[in-house]
Amino acid sequence: MPARDLVAPAVAFVVLVAAIVGGAAAVPFVTGGDSTDVTNLADRQTDMDAATVAEAESQGEITMDSDAESKTVLVDRAHANRISDEKLSTLVTTLVANGHEVEFVTQEQARGTAWNESLRSADALVIANPNRPYTPGQLAGVQAFAEAGGRVVMLSDPASIQQFGIFGFGFQRQSNDAPALASEFGLSAQSGYLFNMHQYQQTFKSVYATPGTGPLAAGVDRVVVRDAAAVSVADGQTALQAGERTRLSTTRRADTYGVAVRSGSVAMVGDTDFLTPESAYVADNEVFIGNLADFLVSGEKTENAPAPPSERSAGGGAAPPRPPAERA
Repeated sequence: MPARDLVAPAVAFVVLVAAIVGGAAAVPFVTGGDSTDVTNLADRQTDMDAATVAEAESQGEITMDSDAESKTVLVDRAHANRISDEKLSTLVTTLVANGHEVEFVTQEQARGTAWNESLRSADALVIANPNRPYTPGQLAGVQAFAEAGGRVVMLSDPASIQQFGIFGFGFQRQSNDAPALASEFGLSAQSGYLFNMHQYQQTFKSVYATPGTGPLAAGVDRVVVRDAAAVSVADGQTALQAGERTRLSTTRRADTYGVAVRSGSVAMVGDTDFLTPESAYVADNEVFIGNLADFLVSGEKTENAPAPPSERSAGGGAAPPRPPAERA
């Protein structure tokens, strides 16, 4: 084979590669585009000279001040609630150690009229990260329970709030136009998480919250919440609020944001991580957990409230025999 027959393809290959490389380099200039700008939230918004990263002390114990007689506290497990037993253990252990009874209500134990029957025998209710909508009958039962003096503590992480619109179990109007629960209590929550690039514990999503007003804030200097949601109350008390340089992820707006609020017999906390055994003793988290436990057992609910619902108002369907609730 002649030498020129070998050289020609090689030259063509070199020209082709040069054209590809040269074209790739020229595209940004031709189109006006920029090369990929890789940044992250911390690099863009942190003034490291101004940031205060403090390792909050982890000590103390969870105690209760209430001397109330033994009360029954229900923990909702009937709505695919996304919260682990480990996370709940700090609050449950505190209640049981102080002579109170904790019952977990499963989906099978909440069908039909059984949900209201559970509420009738209880003094307080804990709802955390519900992942299944409440029926209109169940919502009405919780509302009647709170109006009768039963205590309700609602805990929700931002993911649940975003999924259901506002705080877990759909505080927006339901499909049948029944009024939703939180709006009845004057409570609301915003989607997105809180962060603070200037003062935080470990990471910028571990936000310090300082006390506001009311018994839930008693004895608290500061609490650490992690990946928390902003909550507010129309007519009630803001128990804890994040500092004024805290921002909301969805708006990037710096402001003071409530993370724990109370309206009458109902309290709402936009976080669940403060309950974990790893976080329960950080800063004054153990004081706040004790205050929540006191709140749960300090109500005086009307006996046998709420009234038994009809089959229709309970969401339809015959109520199965109610098995004994799990007891902690």
